[in-house]
Amino acid sequence: MDIKETAESLIAEGKVALDADGDGKVEASEVIDALAGRAKETVEAASVAVAEVKAGLDADGDGAVSGDEVRVVAEGLGKKAQEAVGDLVDRISGKE
Repeated sequence: MDIKETAESLIAEGKVALDADGDGKVEASEVIDALAGRAKETVEAASVAVAEVKAGLDADGDGAVSGDEVRVVAEGLGKKAQEAVGDLVDRISGKE
């Protein structure tokens, strides 16, 4: 399949996916509904991600993230970054 055939196939698949009522036409309302559905999925995924990050920062499990909890995580990240840079410098300089 060449690039033109691939593009035509993708366009046809897109039209079928957007044609919610199956009448062979893609109406503006079908496009809007599809975009709204995708936006809802994105918001839900972002909400889950935020909850997971918050849970990861909330070391004492009290449901709130304190400044101390953020500081501990930031210090840990700083140490890991420093170690990674040190390892990189060692590899570049041939010490490893």
